[in-house]
Amino acid sequence: MEERSVTRRNFLAGSAAAAALAGLAGCSAGTAGGDAGASAAASAPSADKYPIDPDGSDVQAKWTSEETRDGWTRYTNPDGGAELGVMDTAKIIQVDGLAFKDMNGNGKLDLYEDWRQSDEDRAAALAEQLSAEEILPLMFHNGMMSATAPLDDDSTELLDEGMRAGVSRANSDIDSFASDIKWINAVQEYCEKNGGWGIPYMNSTDPYQLYDIPDNHCLTAAMDPELWKKAGMYTGRAWRATGARVNLGPQVDIGTNVVWTRLGGSMCEDPAVNRDMTKAFVGAMQSTTDDNGNDLGWSTDSVACMLKHYCGPGATEGGRNDHNDAGKYDVFPGDNYDAHLIPFIDGGMHLDGETGEMAAIMPNYGIAYSDDEEYGEIVGGAYNKKALDILRETAGWDGMITTDWQILRATDFGNRCFGTVADLTEPERFEKILDAGVDQIGGDWAPDVAKDGYALYAKDNGEDAALARVRTSARHIFTVMNDVQLFDNPYNDSSRAKEALEDSDAAAFGQEASNKAIVMLKNKGNVISKQGITGKPKCYIPQKLSGGGMFGGGSASFSLAIDEDAANELFDVVTDTVGEPTGEPQAFGPMAAQVDTSKKVYQESDCIRATADQLADCKYAILVIASPNTGAGEGGGGMFSSEPVPEDQKYLPISLQYRPYTADGPNVRRVSLAGDKLEDGTKENRSYYGKSVTASNESDLDMVLNTRAALPADAKLIVIVEGTNNAQCFHEFEQAADVILWSWASSGRNFGKAYGRILKGEVEPSGLLPCQMPKDMDTVEASLEDVPRDLDPYVDSEGNAYDFCFGLNWSGVIDDDRTKTYKVAPLTKPETITR
Repeated sequence: MEERSVTRRNFLAGSAAAAALAGLAGCSAGTAGGDAGASAAASAPSADKYPIDPDGSDVQAKWTSEETRDGWTRYTNPDGGAELGVMDTAKIIQVDGLAFKDMNGNGKLDLYEDWRQSDEDRAAALAEQLSAEEILPLMFHNGMMSATAPLDDDSTELLDEGMRAGVSRANSDIDSFASDIKWINAVQEYCEKNGGWGIPYMNSTDPYQLYDIPDNHCLTAAMDPELWKKAGMYTGRAWRATGARVNLGPQVDIGTNVVWTRLGGSMCEDPAVNRDMTKAFVGAMQSTTDDNGNDLGWSTDSVACMLKHYCGPGATEGGRNDHNDAGKYDVFPGDNYDAHLIPFIDGGMHLDGETGEMAAIMPNYGIAYSDDEEYGEIVGGAYNKKALDILRETAGWDGMITTDWQILRATDFGNRCFGTVADLTEPERFEKILDAGVDQIGGDWAPDVAKDGYALYAKDNGEDAALARVRTSARHIFTVMNDVQLFDNPYNDSSRAKEALEDSDAAAFGQEASNKAIVMLKNKGNVISKQGITGKPKCYIPQKLSGGGMFGGGSASFSLAIDEDAANELFDVVTDTVGEPTGEPQAFGPMAAQVDTSKKVYQESDCIRATADQLADCKYAILVIASPNTGAGEGGGGMFSSEPVPEDQKYLPISLQYRPYTADGPNVRRVSLAGDKLEDGTKENRSYYGKSVTASNESDLDMVLNTRAALPADAKLIVIVEGTNNAQCFHEFEQAADVILWSWASSGRNFGKAYGRILKGEVEPSGLLPCQMPKDMDTVEASLEDVPRDLDPYVDSEGNAYDFCFGLNWSGVIDDDRTKTYKVAPLTKPETITR
């Protein structure tokens, strides 16, 4: 058969000959990759038939094509076959009337280029052809390129060196998302034209919110897998449309230590809840759902999920941040390590969806500590072979493992080479990572270190074993790339992105999800009900300062604490007086250069609070406060820093109350369970016994108590608590409030509207507490870090215990299928494996 490359002209002619299929052009293709249409998959050749010559000119084309406005050409195969995307149309060849990409330019169809084959077989076929030198650069998941197009010299240099994965958060602003698409398309075009194998770029994103859908720990209060399923579907569609193919999440750790500073990024403290919500959310984000609600598995809307952080950071001693040395030890005094496996093994490996299993996992920074190394060596999660073997060997999972960021080398953001690996050279660390079974190193780019580390591995294990080892990692990486169709179509279409971001159904779902993320803890005398508040009584609603950004200098502003339209509809509003901004902008962090330091910004003192006289005839007051914030258990708030923490600030308590707290009670651990081995052979004591902290927002408590005192005796005080990260102690103000609405709320206008809908009676509260609220700090100190729901909960003035799964609706305490399902004894072991 004649060897040839089919030109664009040939293809457009073929397309005209296949006019009956013209209606398919530009439509969203069905399932692509290894799960393509059944007829095409059934006709996939055996492996010994490759490479395959393209069709001769007498074979009629079965595909259609169109040029997109973003500069690339889309090829659509029939019967649910793969949608292909190329900048260079000469990359397309035809076999059996179907369109394929000739990625390596040899004029033939190779097995890894054949979308009729399974994702795994394609991945293995390519991996087996690569040398170690070609694979090692693929084993970094970086993100140091400038996300602008055209690409700068630094970016193209990294791509020339072989980098093919990185994190670049997509833009959720529908007015500027096009710049993200322009950038990622430029990256993919460069990879298409400047790589011998045509390996595309794996673009990932950290979790972020769209459509005002609450983030994961807020959604947990709904305890509704169907809600999580929709959240995964809508979010995944938008991320995929704007250029992200891998979610560096979700975070599914069980927060069994309720003071854990990173609980706000995860779900809750209960293994079964985290398991079920993981199954629903990840199953929906990885699958593509058609307009009829059918699950198509991996296809054109799919985003691969990288579950984190395996395994056990929710049991960190002291609750501190495991990004830092102070929080690097996870402890298991309740012998409950196996419970922390549940979201990954029973959840991530058994998804509610056709993709079946999580595509990837990210090990945690921390060290699963025991004196006898029961949980593995005294090393961080990325180096802990014993822990990773539970996934690989015991559970039989064959997915991609990508480490958390910067665990190979010390950086400007600190040194996270925790445990005994701190004494190893960088190449020795890379060798140890290979031995542990890791596929990618996150947040780093050190190909020279990888080369030297590989040489050490080859010396210790033999050249054949070393090559086989890195080819296994290449196979894992390529499988994920195939799952999300990167080899077939790595390009993004700005018209599809605009349609996804303007999806009215998704926006409506954001409001629904916000409604269900709110828990009513108290409603004394049925102050609020389905009848709503009538008569437009006078109500004090303060101004709330928000914004500013995590890096300083952002624009902060005051606004009414709840949705202004709802407030004015219900009440004759009394509020505070906001003056001119007087604050000095804070210019620090990576965005400092963009801060206009000459412009004044708002600060709390720019708001003059309503006087007692103004409140004297109010019938209601509505206050929005945050849960107590006493920092992250170490000096400097536990932020990323390479600066050493003063000795007396290294280990501090994390308090769940507003007023000053001194950790000197009978339940405070005087000698820590974990600690570094000191030069004299003893173990470091990381206890915070005797140290004190005060909430930075203690003024929130003062506002509640002072407002209660200024109101008439018969006025009703409604307190909305935005729970932010942790549980909290309610004994300091609960009795002053008539109504308490609580949520682990993230910023977003829908929450302000949701509170208004509840006050109007349009929405009945339905949320349930995702963790226990302790009666005091003594019960917090008595609890075990690795054991969920072992606190004495707070009991309020109405006799209700603020326990896990507690919540009120208009009829009283909620007792439904959710409470029957989850308010049972916590699980302690995975149910799908035996250990």
